[in-house]
Amino acid sequence: MVLEKPRVAEIIEEARHVFADEPQLIELEFGGYMIVGDTHGDLDTSLSAIRYAERNDLSLIFLGDYVDRGPRQLENIITLLEHKLSWGRRLIMLRGNHESRMMNRWYGFFSVVAAAYGPDFYQEFARLFSQIPYAALIGGRVLCVHGGVPDNMDSVYEIRDLPKGELDPEDPRALQLLWNDPCEDIDEFAPSWRGGGAMLFGRLAFERFMARNGLELMVRGHEPQDKGYSYLFNNRLLTVFSCRYYGIRPAGAVIENLNVKIIYFE
Repeated sequence: MVLEKPRVAEIIEEARHVFADEPQLIELEFGGYMIVGDTHGDLDTSLSAIRYAERNDLSLIFLGDYVDRGPRQLENIITLLEHKLSWGRRLIMLRGNHESRMMNRWYGFFSVVAAAYGPDFYQEFARLFSQIPYAALIGGRVLCVHGGVPDNMDSVYEIRDLPKGELDPEDPRALQLLWNDPCEDIDEFAPSWRGGGAMLFGRLAFERFMARNGLELMVRGHEPQDKGYSYLFNNRLLTVFSCRYYGIRPAGAVIENLNVKIIYFE
């Protein structure tokens, strides 16, 4: 059930201030984390992840793409924002490439908001999305991000300096954090089939970035996986995808220190 417009406006405003106070790179201690990939309006997955985290005393990290495409986009994003407000730093929401004005125009969220609350109200969501952080770093060793390695970034700590407030990410490093994909057929970087400045990154580019920053594991979403997850590059790059509406098993990853366990939201 979608909430009334005044209450949704309150939730968005409170959450926007919370996100605005968070750095672009959220630095976390080692501990127990449930990491959830793209949900795209899959409220069942989001609620399953929250219940699993509650039962097992885990914190939550969502990798972005909460809206567009799926049937319960408004319910999904509002539910996550409500839990963000109550859980605080135990629930981290990162920005995905679909938390942008351009993508929401093309892939459905703008129309969903317009039908429920009027077209002008979408701007409230756009302003909210522009404040969501880009990445989380666990124990200085595990990097969580929506897309992947940018070709113009040497240090992970450059993420701290990326601007907030861009309704459509304009900084090339920010754009590539959200849009880039791994590719086993190349060594370095190559233009992505996605276009728009997105890149593919190969094994050498990935390993160089990981070595320079002392990273052991990168966890990202962005690409549907038949099993809900996949490993690349000697099991140091983990992709998780959590939306059942792609005809896949929605998966998540439980990470405790550097130990990883894949679970399913079914």
